[in-house]
Amino acid sequence: MVGRPASPRRLVVVVVLVAAGVTAALATVVFVLVRDARLRDSLERARAEAVFDLRLASTLFADSTTDLEQVVETYEVERGIHAVLIKDGQTIDSDPGAGVEISSALRDIADRGQLGLDRIQAGGVPILVVGGPTPDREAELYFAFSEAGIHNDLRELAIALAIGWAAIVAFAFAFARVAAGRIATLAEAEAWGRRFTTDVSHELRTPVAALVSEASVLEEHLDRMPPDARRAAELLVGDVARLRRLIEDLTNLASLDAGREQVRAEAFDLGTLVAGTIRSRGWGGSVEIRADPVPVTTDRTRVDRIVANLIGNALDHGGGDVAVRVGRDEGGPFVEVADAGSGIEGEHLEHVFDRFYRVDPARSGPGSGLGLALARENARFLGGDIEVRSEPGTGSRFTLQLPASVVTEP
Repeated sequence: MVGRPASPRRLVVVVVLVAAGVTAALATVVFVLVRDARLRDSLERARAEAVFDLRLASTLFADSTTDLEQVVETYEVERGIHAVLIKDGQTIDSDPGAGVEISSALRDIADRGQLGLDRIQAGGVPILVVGGPTPDREAELYFAFSEAGIHNDLRELAIALAIGWAAIVAFAFAFARVAAGRIATLAEAEAWGRRFTTDVSHELRTPVAALVSEASVLEEHLDRMPPDARRAAELLVGDVARLRRLIEDLTNLASLDAGREQVRAEAFDLGTLVAGTIRSRGWGGSVEIRADPVPVTTDRTRVDRIVANLIGNALDHGGGDVAVRVGRDEGGPFVEVADAGSGIEGEHLEHVFDRFYRVDPARSGPGSGLGLALARENARFLGGDIEVRSEPGTGSRFTLQLPASVVTEP
C-alpha cells in the first residue's frame, strides 16, 4: 500500500532543522575541542615556565642584598612576563598599572606549598595567573600570562564556524525546496495516475461486463462455426477474458493505492483454504499440495486471492506441474508455490513484482501482467510479504509469508 508523501513545506522544515541541528552540533564539538586544546596548551607552557622561574628565584631571594624590585622588574623588561612577588608581607608588582590581583584562593593554595593557577580579567584582557611558593617557602611568586591571542583566535574560529553553519543551512534550504518541488510534482503525477486508473477501471467495468456476456454466448456456439471463424472467435473470447481480468486487477490495485481497503479478519485453517483455492479453480490435476494444520486469523478472501495469483502464475509460466506447501516456521505461517520451469534470470528476478513487467516482453501470456504485483501488495497490506527464489534451469519458488501475529494457537 502506497503511503501518503509528506507535504513539501513540512519536508523543507524537516530538512532545514536536521541540517541546522547536525551542523550546529558539529560546529560546537569542533569549537570546544579546539578551545580546550588551546587553553590546555597555554596552561602547560605557563606551568613549565612558573616551575622553572620559582626554582631560579629561590637562589636570588636567598641573598639579603638582592634588590627585590629590580629582580621582579627584570621579568617584565627582559622576558616580557608580568610577575608579582609577595615576601614578608610586602607585594612587589612588575607592572602595578596592569591591574593583576592575586586572589585569596590562589594564596591559600600557595600556603599549602602547591602550585596554583587562576584565570582572571585584568583591564578587559584574559589573564592566566600561575604561581606558588619558592622552594624555601620564604616567598610567593606569581606570573601573569596574557591569553588575549588565544581568545582572539577562538573568536575568529567561532565566526568562521557560524558562517559555515549559515552557509550549510542556506544550502539545505535551497536543496530542500528543489526536492520538495520535485516530490510535489511526483505526488501530483502519482495522484493523477491513481485517479486515472480508478476512473478508467470504473468506466470500463460496464462495457466489459457486456463484452463478457456476449463472449460467453459466442463461446457456446464455437463448435458450430467454420474453422476459420472459430479460430477468430476463440481469440476474441480469450482476449475478452483477459480484458476482464485486467480491469479487475486494475480496480483492486487502485483501491489499495487509494487506501480504501480494509482487513476483514476471521479465523480459519490456512491449509484448508489453500486446498479449496486449488479445487475451486480446477487445478487439482496439475497442483500437488502438502499442508500442515496452520490456524490463522486474517483476511480469508485476500489470502485466497494471493494464493490464486501465485499458483496461476506458476501454471502459466512454470512450464510444468506445481507443488504447494503450507506450513509454519519461525517467521510465521507460509504458503510456498514451486514450479519446475526454466527459472528466471537474475537480471529479471528483482523486477518480477513490478506492474506490467514481463521477463520476455515478446511473449504474450494469458495474464494481465499485474498478478504478482497485486499479490505482493495484498501480502504487505496484511503485514506479510512474498519472497522469490529462482535460478535458470531449476524453476522458481514463491513464498507467501504471513506475520507471526496472525497465528492462533490451538
